[in-house]
Amino acid sequence: MRIGVFGDIHNNYEALTACHQVFAEEGVDTIVCTGDVVGYGGSPVECLNFMMEHEISCVKGNHDYYTTKSDDDWDIQPYAKTVVRWMQDTLDSKYIEWLDALPYSIEIEGVTFTHSSLEVQDGTSWPYILNAQTAMFHFFMQKTRICFFGHTHIPLLFSGSEGDVKFELLASGLLPASPDLKLLLNPGSVGQPRDFDSRAALVIFDTDDESVELYRVEYDIELAQERILDAGLPLELARRLSSGR
Repeated sequence: MRIGVFGDIHNNYEALTACHQVFAEEGVDTIVCTGDVVGYGGSPVECLNFMMEHEISCVKGNHDYYTTKSDDDWDIQPYAKTVVRWMQDTLDSKYIEWLDALPYSIEIEGVTFTHSSLEVQDGTSWPYILNAQTAMFHFFMQKTRICFFGHTHIPLLFSGSEGDVKFELLASGLLPASPDLKLLLNPGSVGQPRDFDSRAALVIFDTDDESVELYRVEYDIELAQERILDAGLPLELARRLSSGR
């Protein structure tokens, strides 16, 4: 099976549709989102409608979670809180209910998909997996050999065996074949990349030969920026799309 994997869409409709077009052209069998459909960008309704209409499998990200909660005790930047409150004030209840119903993790064809570390799966915290130590905590809870995650907005590959964890930037190719090795992959971000590359990121994973193909996708950044500003959201959220950080 060829699985299209992407995540951290963050209300960026232009990037979402450009990435989906790649999946369509490549003829993937199914698509999975690693969470954070919403947040930061100016097109939540368009993105949510697209996800719902195309019945894309999705796990719950931290911004998806915050949008469904009335309190604001969130460990996020003030401008991110501004977007959450704006969405809570403007989104129809059907969108809030869809976000609230998202699972924290799913398994498809023996592969796990989640947003943050599997060590916490209740919304109380959302650990970033960016080094060997944080990956090790995750690996303790990972039951399948391969897992995809999001949250960091950087394409990464972690490999772990008996407490020895290595990590590197994700690249296209065959994954390490050792059956004793657990693998943790991040496809990067659709709507707000943070690896100094402004292009949207996605992965196509082949479960038969365990290969990954990393794609970087051009999209209309200026239009996505205009949507942020037209919504009255912070200028910084528009600017960062151009820099990829």
